[in-house]
Amino acid sequence: MNEIQRLYPYVRRYFPVLAGAVFMLIICGALEALIIALLAPIFNELAPGTSSVAEAGDKFAFLNDLLGLHGDQYFSRVAVFLVIFSFVKGVLLYFADYSMNKCGQRLVARLRKEIFDHMLGQSMAFFTGNQTGKLMSRAITDVDRLQESVGKRLTDFVRQIFLLVFFLGLVFYADWKLAILSFAIAPLVLWITMKLGKKIRGDSLSSQESLADISHALQEAITGQAIVKAFSAEDFERKKFHSLQDRLVHLNLKIARISAMGSPLIEFIGYAAFVPFLLYFNFQINQGMKLGAFVVFVAALFRLYEPIRKLSRMHLYFQQTLASAQRVFALLDTNIQVSEAEGAVELPPFGDSIKFQNVGFRYPGSNGPVLKDINLEIDAGEIVALVGASGAGKTSLANLIPRFYDTDQGEIVFDGLNIKGLKVDSLRGQIAIVTQETFLFSGTLRDNIAYGRPDTTDTVIEEAARAAFIHDFIQGLPEGYQTMVGERGQTLSGGQRQRIAIARAILKKAPILILDEATSSLDTESENLVQKALYNLMEECTTLVITHRLSTVRMANRIVVLDKGRIVEEGDHETLMEGSGIYRKLYELQFFDNHQHL
Repeated sequence: MNEIQRLYPYVRRYFPVLAGAVFMLIICGALEALIIALLAPIFNELAPGTSSVAEAGDKFAFLNDLLGLHGDQYFSRVAVFLVIFSFVKGVLLYFADYSMNKCGQRLVARLRKEIFDHMLGQSMAFFTGNQTGKLMSRAITDVDRLQESVGKRLTDFVRQIFLLVFFLGLVFYADWKLAILSFAIAPLVLWITMKLGKKIRGDSLSSQESLADISHALQEAITGQAIVKAFSAEDFERKKFHSLQDRLVHLNLKIARISAMGSPLIEFIGYAAFVPFLLYFNFQINQGMKLGAFVVFVAALFRLYEPIRKLSRMHLYFQQTLASAQRVFALLDTNIQVSEAEGAVELPPFGDSIKFQNVGFRYPGSNGPVLKDINLEIDAGEIVALVGASGAGKTSLANLIPRFYDTDQGEIVFDGLNIKGLKVDSLRGQIAIVTQETFLFSGTLRDNIAYGRPDTTDTVIEEAARAAFIHDFIQGLPEGYQTMVGERGQTLSGGQRQRIAIARAILKKAPILILDEATSSLDTESENLVQKALYNLMEECTTLVITHRLSTVRMANRIVVLDKGRIVEEGDHETLMEGSGIYRKLYELQFFDNHQHL
């Protein structure tokens, strides 16, 4: 199968450990068969008119000579060997199980790291088109199932395989005719197992997708809890989650029904096949078959059905595992839309200009282009403001600069170099971004300011915080810079989060700065502090400012007006106000709204 072939490179590096585990499991299987074989001399010894001396037709008499089972202490010696064999088997089984688990843990750790690295390398379009809960489900739940299979189930699977082989050999050695009669049902058992396994695999794919939907619904309900409560939507979210959970239960019960059907069905077929076997056995006893050989045959046959039942059940489980593997590898096969070109070069320190040359862009799956025929040049040290109505393409244009997305046509050039030919880290290393929705990570305030530069000294961090007008606030906290922030920084106000983000950008010391609605959601007092922090941040930077508040763009050297994905106006505030274009209409409308509000 394709999934097994894909798993092979992950398993290959652990072949020496796996080979050792398999060897120990072979010894375990041989010892279990030997323990069963010891029943023959025991019953032959107990049978009337027989002794431990080898008799004609006794296939298991060789064990007496092999193990020295002679004399008055016959049964005590047999007991000693049973204890020794059982102890050795237990020790080997322990080390084999540990070795398999070790391989499973390391394999899964490698696979999960590869998934995480692959997702980190994806463009923003990938995360826009994939639900967070579903990505988490593949990286955690699906990979956990692989770990369960490789680390735990595989040990038992290999063990049962060798038990099947050894007991099968023992059965045929005892009486090959009886063995053939007993295994006449094997094709039927195999057909049932394969049929059930195929059905379970398809249902498992649906089950895993349903679990991913639950993860996504849970993640949305938790992160959007404020909106849920504000709109009294608890009942709606409850019904949605309960519906998803009920669907998962339905699918899992369907899988459980199929799984539960296999073992008793195979067991029933086995016992039904035992009827002609008993009739044949009566004939064989009359033909001189030894009691010991028959006891070994029956014991081995019944022990043989155990690995058959377990292997049948494991086959069904492995079909679910292959469904998980299919989802995992489908994620790993996702193309990275923003990738580094072969022979990509480092971007030298920025010092000239950023040029948009006939740039066009559309989001994957969108109805039409978001940006069309964009020609724009931003000189080093210049402050350029992007304005326009919502949906005009301002943020989309800004997101093309650090290659969060790639252009569909045209090119963006940094100091004469096409950014698609640059190393991504060297490009983004020269760009700092402050957005309206500031994201803070769970951790300390110090960690959030120094994000991306964890080795930065406390002195440098404090200088950045002072420049962002957040140092005094942090110092007033009981734990200072070691204060833990809640998830996404929800324990802080919007202005405080924004100034921490600005301190983070100041610390980066990037020559290019993108401000995307950095003050739009703040009150007047917070906005004034953030504006002061932004002035410190913008010193000696080439800055692109995106804002709806036209009062904040007067500091710009140039204002670029976008409408429906095109640049329609360009100039400073006074020049644009002299005309009768979109900028003037936006400004007057905003001024009128503010006046009406006052």
